[in-house]
Amino acid sequence: MFTLNWELAFCLGKAFLSGLAQTILKTSLFNYESGYKEINEILLYGSENKAHMEEIGLNNLLCIYYMILHANKTVDVCVPSFESDTLANCLIKVHQNGNVKIRIVIHNSDDFHNLHFFSQNGIEVKIIKPFVRLEHEFLLIDASEKFKHAVAVIGSLDYNTWRVNCNRDATVLTSESTVVKALQREFNRVWDSVSDIRKPKNDIEKNK
Repeated sequence: MFTLNWELAFCLGKAFLSGLAQTILKTSLFNYESGYKEINEILLYGSENKAHMEEIGLNNLLCIYYMILHANKTVDVCVPSFESDTLANCLIKVHQNGNVKIRIVIHNSDDFHNLHFFSQNGIEVKIIKPFVRLEHEFLLIDASEKFKHAVAVIGSLDYNTWRVNCNRDATVLTSESTVVKALQREFNRVWDSVSDIRKPKNDIEKNK
């Protein structure tokens, strides 16, 4: 049975991306005719021209969105905050339509934007206590024991289509197994440091 994963989608998705995001597709990062190749690329942000700056931010966000959308098995997210409705909706869509397991760890905050939405849709969320400040900002797609089709997206994630990253910034995309394995170990370490999975408010009230 043919399965479309993020690698093949990344190559076939040229019609959906433009600008800097499309340049990634032109570098033969993954040649689906000849087999698997590693991805090691950087999405750069910022420009002296405001319109170009916003275009770059949007293109890079859509590139990240597109890769998440074609996850097959798992997506692990580790971030200080999660205010991006764009990526939240993407994660929920992947979880519901593709039966992809999603895990999210986030720093404790007064603003739990999107977290109730996640838990209502069956996505596991753990909140890290404030005395250990969580500053990691990465996500892992299809990271498993073999790591053959895994990719790490590192840095600059929490943005929306109407609030793009206009800073001088960067997001790293890599399928380098050493990097992915190290981040998977760190994610699991942080995940296991907290026992409670956040439940929807309605479920909490029912259990009282």
